[in-house]
Amino acid sequence: MSMPETPKENRGPIVPGARVRVRAGGARLAWVSGVVVDDYATEAGVSAGHEWAPVRRWAVATDDGTLVFVDDGAIEAAQAEES
Repeated sequence: MSMPETPKENRGPIVPGARVRVRAGGARLAWVSGVVVDDYATEAGVSAGHEWAPVRRWAVATDDGTLVFVDDGAIEAAQAEES
């Protein structure tokens, strides 16, 4: 059995199942809360042959029921009082 690839960087408490805040919306100005669904570290940043839909690192189910995909710069661990 082979070991899974190591993520690009250690994001500490940001792992699938963790409560987080992400920048979402058209201008990516608003912070929304949610739960990390998956980490696509091995796929993020890899060209899929097109520029119109880049692969983002994190899949997050927001508290309002939407699924968003964000990169490292648009995600942070939720504070304890936000969890």
